Amino acid sequence: MGKILGESAVRVDAVAKVTGAAPYAADEVIVGMAHAALTTSTIARGRITEIDVQAAEAVPGVRLVLTHRNLGDGVGEGRFLVPVYGGQFQSSFNPLASNEIRYFGQIVALTVAETPEIAEHAASLIEVRYAAEPAVIALQDTETAAVIDLVGVEAGDAAKELARADVVLDEEYETSVNHHNPIELFNVTATWSDGALEVRVPSQWVTGERYALSSVLGLSEEDVRVISPYVGGGFGCKGATLWHTVFTAEAARRLGGSVKLFVSRRQMFTIGAFRPQSRHRLRLGATEDGRFTAYDHEVLTQSSRTDVVALPGTDNTARLYAFPAIRTRESTVQTDTNTPGFMRGPLEFPELFALESGIDELAGKLGIDPVELRLRNEPDKEPVHGLPYSSRSLVECYRRGAEIFGWSERDHAVGSMRGPDGELIGWGCASASYPVFEGSVCDCRITVDAAGRAVVEVAAQEIGTGTYTTLGQIGAEAIGLKVSDVGVSLGDSDLPRGLATAASSTVATIGSAVHVAGRKIRERILALAAARLPGDLTVEDGIVQAANGARVSVAELVAAEPGGVLSLESRYTPPNLTPEMVKSTLEESTFNITGPIGPDHVTFSYGANFAEVRIDPVTRRVRLGRMVGVFGVGKVINPRVTESLLMGGMIWAAGHALLEKTVLDRGRAKFVNTDLAGYHLATSADIGEVIVETVDERDDAVNVLGAKGGVGEMGIVGMPAAIANAVHHATGKRVRRVPILIDDLV
Repeated sequence: MGKILGESAVRVDAVAKVTGAAPYAADEVIVGMAHAALTTSTIARGRITEIDVQAAEAVPGVRLVLTHRNLGDGVGEGRFLVPVYGGQFQSSFNPLASNEIRYFGQIVALTVAETPEIAEHAASLIEVRYAAEPAVIALQDTETAAVIDLVGVEAGDAAKELARADVVLDEEYETSVNHHNPIELFNVTATWSDGALEVRVPSQWVTGERYALSSVLGLSEEDVRVISPYVGGGFGCKGATLWHTVFTAEAARRLGGSVKLFVSRRQMFTIGAFRPQSRHRLRLGATEDGRFTAYDHEVLTQSSRTDVVALPGTDNTARLYAFPAIRTRESTVQTDTNTPGFMRGPLEFPELFALESGIDELAGKLGIDPVELRLRNEPDKEPVHGLPYSSRSLVECYRRGAEIFGWSERDHAVGSMRGPDGELIGWGCASASYPVFEGSVCDCRITVDAAGRAVVEVAAQEIGTGTYTTLGQIGAEAIGLKVSDVGVSLGDSDLPRGLATAASSTVATIGSAVHVAGRKIRERILALAAARLPGDLTVEDGIVQAANGARVSVAELVAAEPGGVLSLESRYTPPNLTPEMVKSTLEESTFNITGPIGPDHVTFSYGANFAEVRIDPVTRRVRLGRMVGVFGVGKVINPRVTESLLMGGMIWAAGHALLEKTVLDRGRAKFVNTDLAGYHLATSADIGEVIVETVDERDDAVNVLGAKGGVGEMGIVGMPAAIANAVHHATGKRVRRVPILIDDLV
């Protein structure tokens, strides 16, 4: 790789974002467009016995009210799969398909009017009567429910090794329900014109959204266009098609024009996905000198009545250390909620919280430094199948992180470290691990014009992760142009087929597609130059140069071509995709990813997290003093962007550890704190110093770029456990659930 990859380029859209010039979906204003508002259910389970829309329809300016009574059989027919089964829908349940209610806050009506104020007022006038049935929302209330076994990992005889281990840890851990709460609310603007549909919606998967809308509305894919140039935060909640988008599109079709819907913050808690509650029983066995002998991990999460969602994180944790014997079991029970889904580090955070908390407890039992215990169990190969790691820098991450943090100054006795004001100080550590995924088939078009400028086009998305910038760098490096001479076009389903922005696979897959297409354009440029220049040729910064010093610009070469352009479209297919995956992607826009287990190796990103907490000895208020994270993620395309993503994840992890919790009303089976006043997010005042570094890690096996990825997830998955371990070190009190609240420490 040349000088461009690895350069801390400023985001190309930075000025546009801070000045408000960057176009988001909700910014679209169409003359004459109507506005929509939702009405949602006030029970969690049962049936609608009566729905009266007369008062709403009588309001001047109301143009349409959609309910289960008039939606019609032409919408919502078919088989709608969620992404974990390859589909594009957040839930396979159409909430307006019948009078059935499956969760509190389910959509029961969509009202369209001339202004948003009229629509909201009319929507509030709809009267709904229900026949309610008993409902459950919390895992604590599902003991008599049928447990659905999902997956598990086994290697060796964990039960036997636990029985003869010198020291055994056997504890239970829990993570709470969490909601995404991006700054940008759910919204959609649907326009129907000449039999075709255009939808502007914040989407993490414009090609999947197009296929979903065409299938549910009975249209061809060519008659649907989805536009999403920027997304104001997604974190998984905008990765699948939501049913309010379908209903808004249908309303636009019936009215023959444009309809815009804004979803309220409260409604976002119920009509979209969320991170499900999880419970863990963890058993670890070890010898007296701190060698792991067994790892046994049972996980129970919640699903909906509609979809059985599998988010198996122990595939990751089972391969983190040198475990001679492994047994994991992942199960779920169905609850009366909307279908849970992906939320930053969806599989990894809950399981790593349990494991990394447990290892800290085991270190205490053994009297071994928590960092040393982890290093003592560094594997030379992954323990399940005995495959080599494509690269692994966890030890290097720990050594560098401990150096930055000053870990050698830690007093290991709990409650022994004090600040100048008498505050309790605690230091904790934990590992981060994230599987490296590659997405499915990805197309890319690159066009170079007579000015020597290139445009990279792919139907990917910019969700705040710097995709415009990093893909521009990859394209410039591959072609041989300056970064300033390469533009990137994203967020439009009419562009060459892209992928979902999910599982931190954008750089690994779409970046590889851009690299391959750029190299092909480079070869064409060099072929054109070979007719003018002798010998071996190189191209850099838009100039082709021969060994004898003769030069010609890319602009001059392209200007001489017919039409003055050089354009190429190519397809990138990750090597581990099966023919069936390729076929389903091309024909049905199926959500396919591969990894981290390959035929010859396994590929994970790793990191070491360190946290310092400062706790008031009287009130037990917890403040973060410092967080340090050192990560190995393969080739770093843009250090500035990478540091930003990792730091953001670490800050969110602090929120998970100490603040964020969706409170459950178990009696009514509803979420209680459905706004930003009650759902507490970490702010700058809650976060102390944050230090992020990456190690220099080379991985030639992972992809053509050597970029392992996981950057969007790595910051969040391990830090909650590090903070929980720091709280224990400060107070001597072990809290085995997050968030850790003052009540837990008093």
